[in-house]
Amino acid sequence: FVFTLCGGVVSWKASLQPVVALSTTEAEYIASAEAVKEAKWLSGIVSELGLNQDTIPICCDSSSAIQLSKNSKYHERTKHVDIRLHFIREEIERGAVDVVKISTEDNPADALTKPLPTVKFRNSLSLIGVRCL
Repeated sequence: FVFTLCGGVVSWKASLQPVVALSTTEAEYIASAEAVKEAKWLSGIVSELGLNQDTIPICCDSSSAIQLSKNSKYHERTKHVDIRLHFIREEIERGAVDVVKISTEDNPADALTKPLPTVKFRNSLSLIGVRCL
């Protein structure tokens, strides 16, 4: 994940997940859960500075992970997903966060997770406020 404030990066993380995901949906859902935890922590810091944000958008490029975060119904294909990750649903219901779709072309976190062609890499850097010389 990458978090920005006023056009500059304030927090980022790119690491191997501590658990084995059984599907790409679960892997993206785990990453979204980590992003929500970081967003809540950053929200506390920012609110102490007097900047309040009603709902924090969490951008995700996986439609299936977004649907899993917003749909609380039991589904046979997602029964293996760890229950502790479902706190995302509670945060969405409270209005603290909103998980939204971001296109792969506009996802700055891709620069942290995979090799990219030069043009795409520079575009990702520009999205987070880093200028190439």
